[in-house]
Amino acid sequence: MATHIHGKHFEVTPALQAYAEQKIGSAQSWFDETVTIHVTLLLQARKQEHVVEATIPYHGMVFRVEVKNADMYAAIDQAADKLDRKLRKYKERARRKLRSHGRSVGTGIQDGGQPEPEAPEEAFVIAKEKRLVMKPVDLQEAVLQMNLLDHSFHLFLNRDTNREEVVYRRADGTYGHLFAD
Repeated sequence: MATHIHGKHFEVTPALQAYAEQKIGSAQSWFDETVTIHVTLLLQARKQEHVVEATIPYHGMVFRVEVKNADMYAAIDQAADKLDRKLRKYKERARRKLRSHGRSVGTGIQDGGQPEPEAPEEAFVIAKEKRLVMKPVDLQEAVLQMNLLDHSFHLFLNRDTNREEVVYRRADGTYGHLFAD
């Protein structure tokens, strides 16, 4: 098992590292093969909260959870539970999809816990569609347009690369930039 745990803004104690490895590392049992689990423990002093981020890259997919709590141990417990629910949901959804197509191919994810009663699959409801006419702009102008529209993200045609790209506002107030290679 490969669980990488590191702290931001504080030193991770051996007891905290062992606890996180035990709780979040148990997600390894969901997979047929060894996966790498990245765990970041973050202390936000000004908000007096602890943040646990756990990420599992797996065959082109990324399973990620983030939990904030006043207590680091409680945040680790919540992150482990949330990750477990996410993996269970993915596995069940993949099974239903394969069954509906008449296939019995494995999902790569094993049964990691007690079976839950099967819930009806939720449909993703698209509430609105919007067609955009995009004139080429540079990255700074795209951020300006996003701020003027008071949106949290903005799709734009990059003047320099001639590709569709996205800028977005991050939780810490900085900006992110998404583009495909």
